[in-house]
Amino acid sequence: MERRVNKILETYVSDFKSNVLEKSKELGIDDDDKVRSLLQYVYDYNKLVLEKSDFVKQKRTSNFIPDVERCVAKRANDEQCSRRKKDGCDYCGTHEKGVPNGSVTKSDTGATNSSHKVEVWSEEIVGIIYYVDKNENVYEAEDILRKVSNPKVIGSFKKEGKVLTLFS
Repeated sequence: MERRVNKILETYVSDFKSNVLEKSKELGIDDDDKVRSLLQYVYDYNKLVLEKSDFVKQKRTSNFIPDVERCVAKRANDEQCSRRKKDGCDYCGTHEKGVPNGSVTKSDTGATNSSHKVEVWSEEIVGIIYYVDKNENVYEAEDILRKVSNPKVIGSFKKEGKVLTLFS
C-alpha cells in the first residue's frame, strides 16, 4: 500500500514542479538567474517518502491495576472486570449499576488482600517537603494528600548526619 501512496505523492510533486515552471514562464519574470535558482531549488527539493511504520496504528498502553483495586464483577467471558473500583465500592462505574454475570470471589482470583498501613511523615529534602517512611522511601505528595490507597514511590533518600539526599 505504501508503494502506491508513494507513487501518488511522487506524481503530485512532479506535477507541482512543472506547474511552477509554467507559471514562471507565464508571468514573464525578467530575472532569469533568479528564476533558474528558484526552479533548481524546487527540483532539488527532497521527495516525501512514506514508510510502512507511517501506516501502522499506534498500540495503546494500558495502565496496570493491582488486583486489590480491580472491580470484582465477572465479565461475559467469566473473567474478572479489568477496570478500577470506585472509592467505597467493590465495583467500577459500569458494574455499580448491576452485575449481570455475577461477582468474582476471592478463591476465584487467588488474590488475598495484602494491604498494610505504612507510617509516613514529612521531611525537608533539599528545600522541598517530601513524605517519607522508615524504609527510606519517598512518596508522591499528591497521592498522600489525596489519601490514595497505593501512593506512588518516587524514590528513596539517604540521611547523612542532618543532611538528606534524594535518589530517584
